[in-house]
Amino acid sequence: MQVVSAGPVKSALAVLTEAKPFRSVSEEARQALLQSGQILSFKSGSLLFQHGEPGGSMFVVISGLIEVSVLTPDGRKISLNRLGPGHCFGEISMIDGMPRTADTVALGDARLLSISREAFFNSSQRYPELGLAMVQLLCERVRWLSDSVEDYAILPLERRLARRLLVLFDRFGDEERSIKIAQADLADFVGATRESINKILIAWRKRGLIGISRKAIQLIDQDGLSSVASLAAD
Repeated sequence: MQVVSAGPVKSALAVLTEAKPFRSVSEEARQALLQSGQILSFKSGSLLFQHGEPGGSMFVVISGLIEVSVLTPDGRKISLNRLGPGHCFGEISMIDGMPRTADTVALGDARLLSISREAFFNSSQRYPELGLAMVQLLCERVRWLSDSVEDYAILPLERRLARRLLVLFDRFGDEERSIKIAQADLADFVGATRESINKILIAWRKRGLIGISRKAIQLIDQDGLSSVASLAAD
């Protein structure tokens, strides 16, 4: 990991308070995590860790955007997720001490709270609620993975793409209901080629569902796109 600088603790605590796994824990438990962790900053494009590398720590995104991906045996990238402020990653390797299960890269300058395995378990002994919060996070991960596998195995490409776009709009859409993402990145998300994604997006634009500009997509008709996402698989 390339550490650039350390950031202020105050904003990190604010984000940690809103982070889904830790919303329900006490202020004292969040403070314990923050005090035992380390705030790191990364330049855009920095590789945080790779699949198969030693684990032992988890991260909470304080600012910026992190992409989680894996490579297929033939070298094709599949993007599993994009994580913004308040999202956690790396918790599996932190808990079991086994190698990383994916690659992670900063899609822009990012600041993260790093929590080591030792620090987390020490804090959990003092505040057992942290352990319960982590169990809930892992259950959420299992459900998410199950849904993702189902999407790839059963759903047609158009429906997979609609569902992925709706998730991205919900997480990262701006005031104009736009998200900045290249079509090649969308293809990585749904396991398709850029050409096939472009064909679907153009058809949706003609139907008035979305708008397309350079490396950005605007949601125009959410109900219409939701209908595409919920259509029964052929």
